[in-house]
Amino acid sequence: MAIAEQKVERQQASVRPGDPCAVVIFGAAGDLTKRLLVPSLYNLHASKLLPENFAVVGVTAAEFSDEDFREKLTKDIQEFGR
Repeated sequence: MAIAEQKVERQQASVRPGDPCAVVIFGAAGDLTKRLLVPSLYNLHASKLLPENFAVVGVTAAEFSDEDFREKLTKDIQEFGR
């Protein structure tokens, strides 16, 4: 087996969900969150790389109800996610 193939196998074997944690996003209604952070978190979730006990706390100066903010994030994921 080639060295490159062995390296890939070791990397794949070591990929596992992280430990339980929470992520706090300041400026949760901003452009960085919309374009990069939330789609990246979604992709990690879709790849089963987020831990089972995981939370995201968003802080923003903009006023949203919980439902409205979730709806906004869903649209952002659809637009900028894979």
